[in-house]
Amino acid sequence: MSGRPSFPAPKPDPAEAMTAPEVDAALSTLARCSIVLLEESQAEQQRMEELNELSEAGIEQRAADRRARYDAEYALLSVRLRLAIRCANAHRDAAHQFVCWWLDAAMAAWKSAVHGTPMQYARLGAAASDTLMSTDDMAVLPDVDEHTRKLVELGSFLGTPPPSSAPDSDDGLAAMTSDLAARSGLSVRRNETGGIDVVNDVDPEARRRRLWGDYWLEFSIPALPSPGELDALLVNASSESASRLLNASRAVVSAAMAKLRLSELEDTEAAWTPAEVDEYDQLSAQHDGLTRLLADYAQAITENLAEIRASSSDQSGSGGVH
Repeated sequence: MSGRPSFPAPKPDPAEAMTAPEVDAALSTLARCSIVLLEESQAEQQRMEELNELSEAGIEQRAADRRARYDAEYALLSVRLRLAIRCANAHRDAAHQFVCWWLDAAMAAWKSAVHGTPMQYARLGAAASDTLMSTDDMAVLPDVDEHTRKLVELGSFLGTPPPSSAPDSDDGLAAMTSDLAARSGLSVRRNETGGIDVVNDVDPEARRRRLWGDYWLEFSIPALPSPGELDALLVNASSESASRLLNASRAVVSAAMAKLRLSELEDTEAAWTPAEVDEYDQLSAQHDGLTRLLADYAQAITENLAEIRASSSDQSGSGGVH
């Protein structure tokens, strides 16, 4: 060994276009990692359900025996169940976010292949979980419209809390401004002179909101192509590939929309009819499968991307419309 410090290999320029093999390799890695996290999430869910069954099995027995309430074995089971619920929920959310990253990257690569536009390194990782982005890399994200940014700036200025003794503190305005900033992927900070700066938040959750807007805020999914855009993306795909991609897209939309009907039923004040109870159970099961459906969609794009890329290239080379 030379004793000299070891430096990491230079990172690619985020604005540099990825090659097709690099895109395919990146999506394959995303697929593999997503599947690992989904399997771990399922294991944690199963463990939680098993502990819950054990807990419920002894509820009546413990209720009849006052001494059992203070039994160490029961207390241990309760503690383990509480921790298992927390762990299962954390794994579920992490797996969902990771799969959404995979689908977002896959759709970006799909659009790049069809339209012949470059796929940038930073765009691939725009929705990366547990990863911060540099200011330069953040440029690949959609811009927050100037009207929203100005509203946040004005609201932050007007809603700045005065001294606590002042009677005119507008907590409502500050709360609304904070909510608008968070929903838009913005962050409000004090600068060195004490003024207010509204900047693009680099946190992964803020980036998801910038990338996907109401799709993420309302349905917890990446932004999907509009019907017209989807038709354009499928124009050069084989009938088999187009059918698979279209069905995968429809399944995601259907599962996401189930959330709206679930909310309607939950807001119903009258007693539910047997039919509504059955509908709620069916919709809940459908919505619970959303993460898997998102993974199926991402997998369909990943596996058909090479074919779509080749078909789009052929159409471009022959002067066809793509």
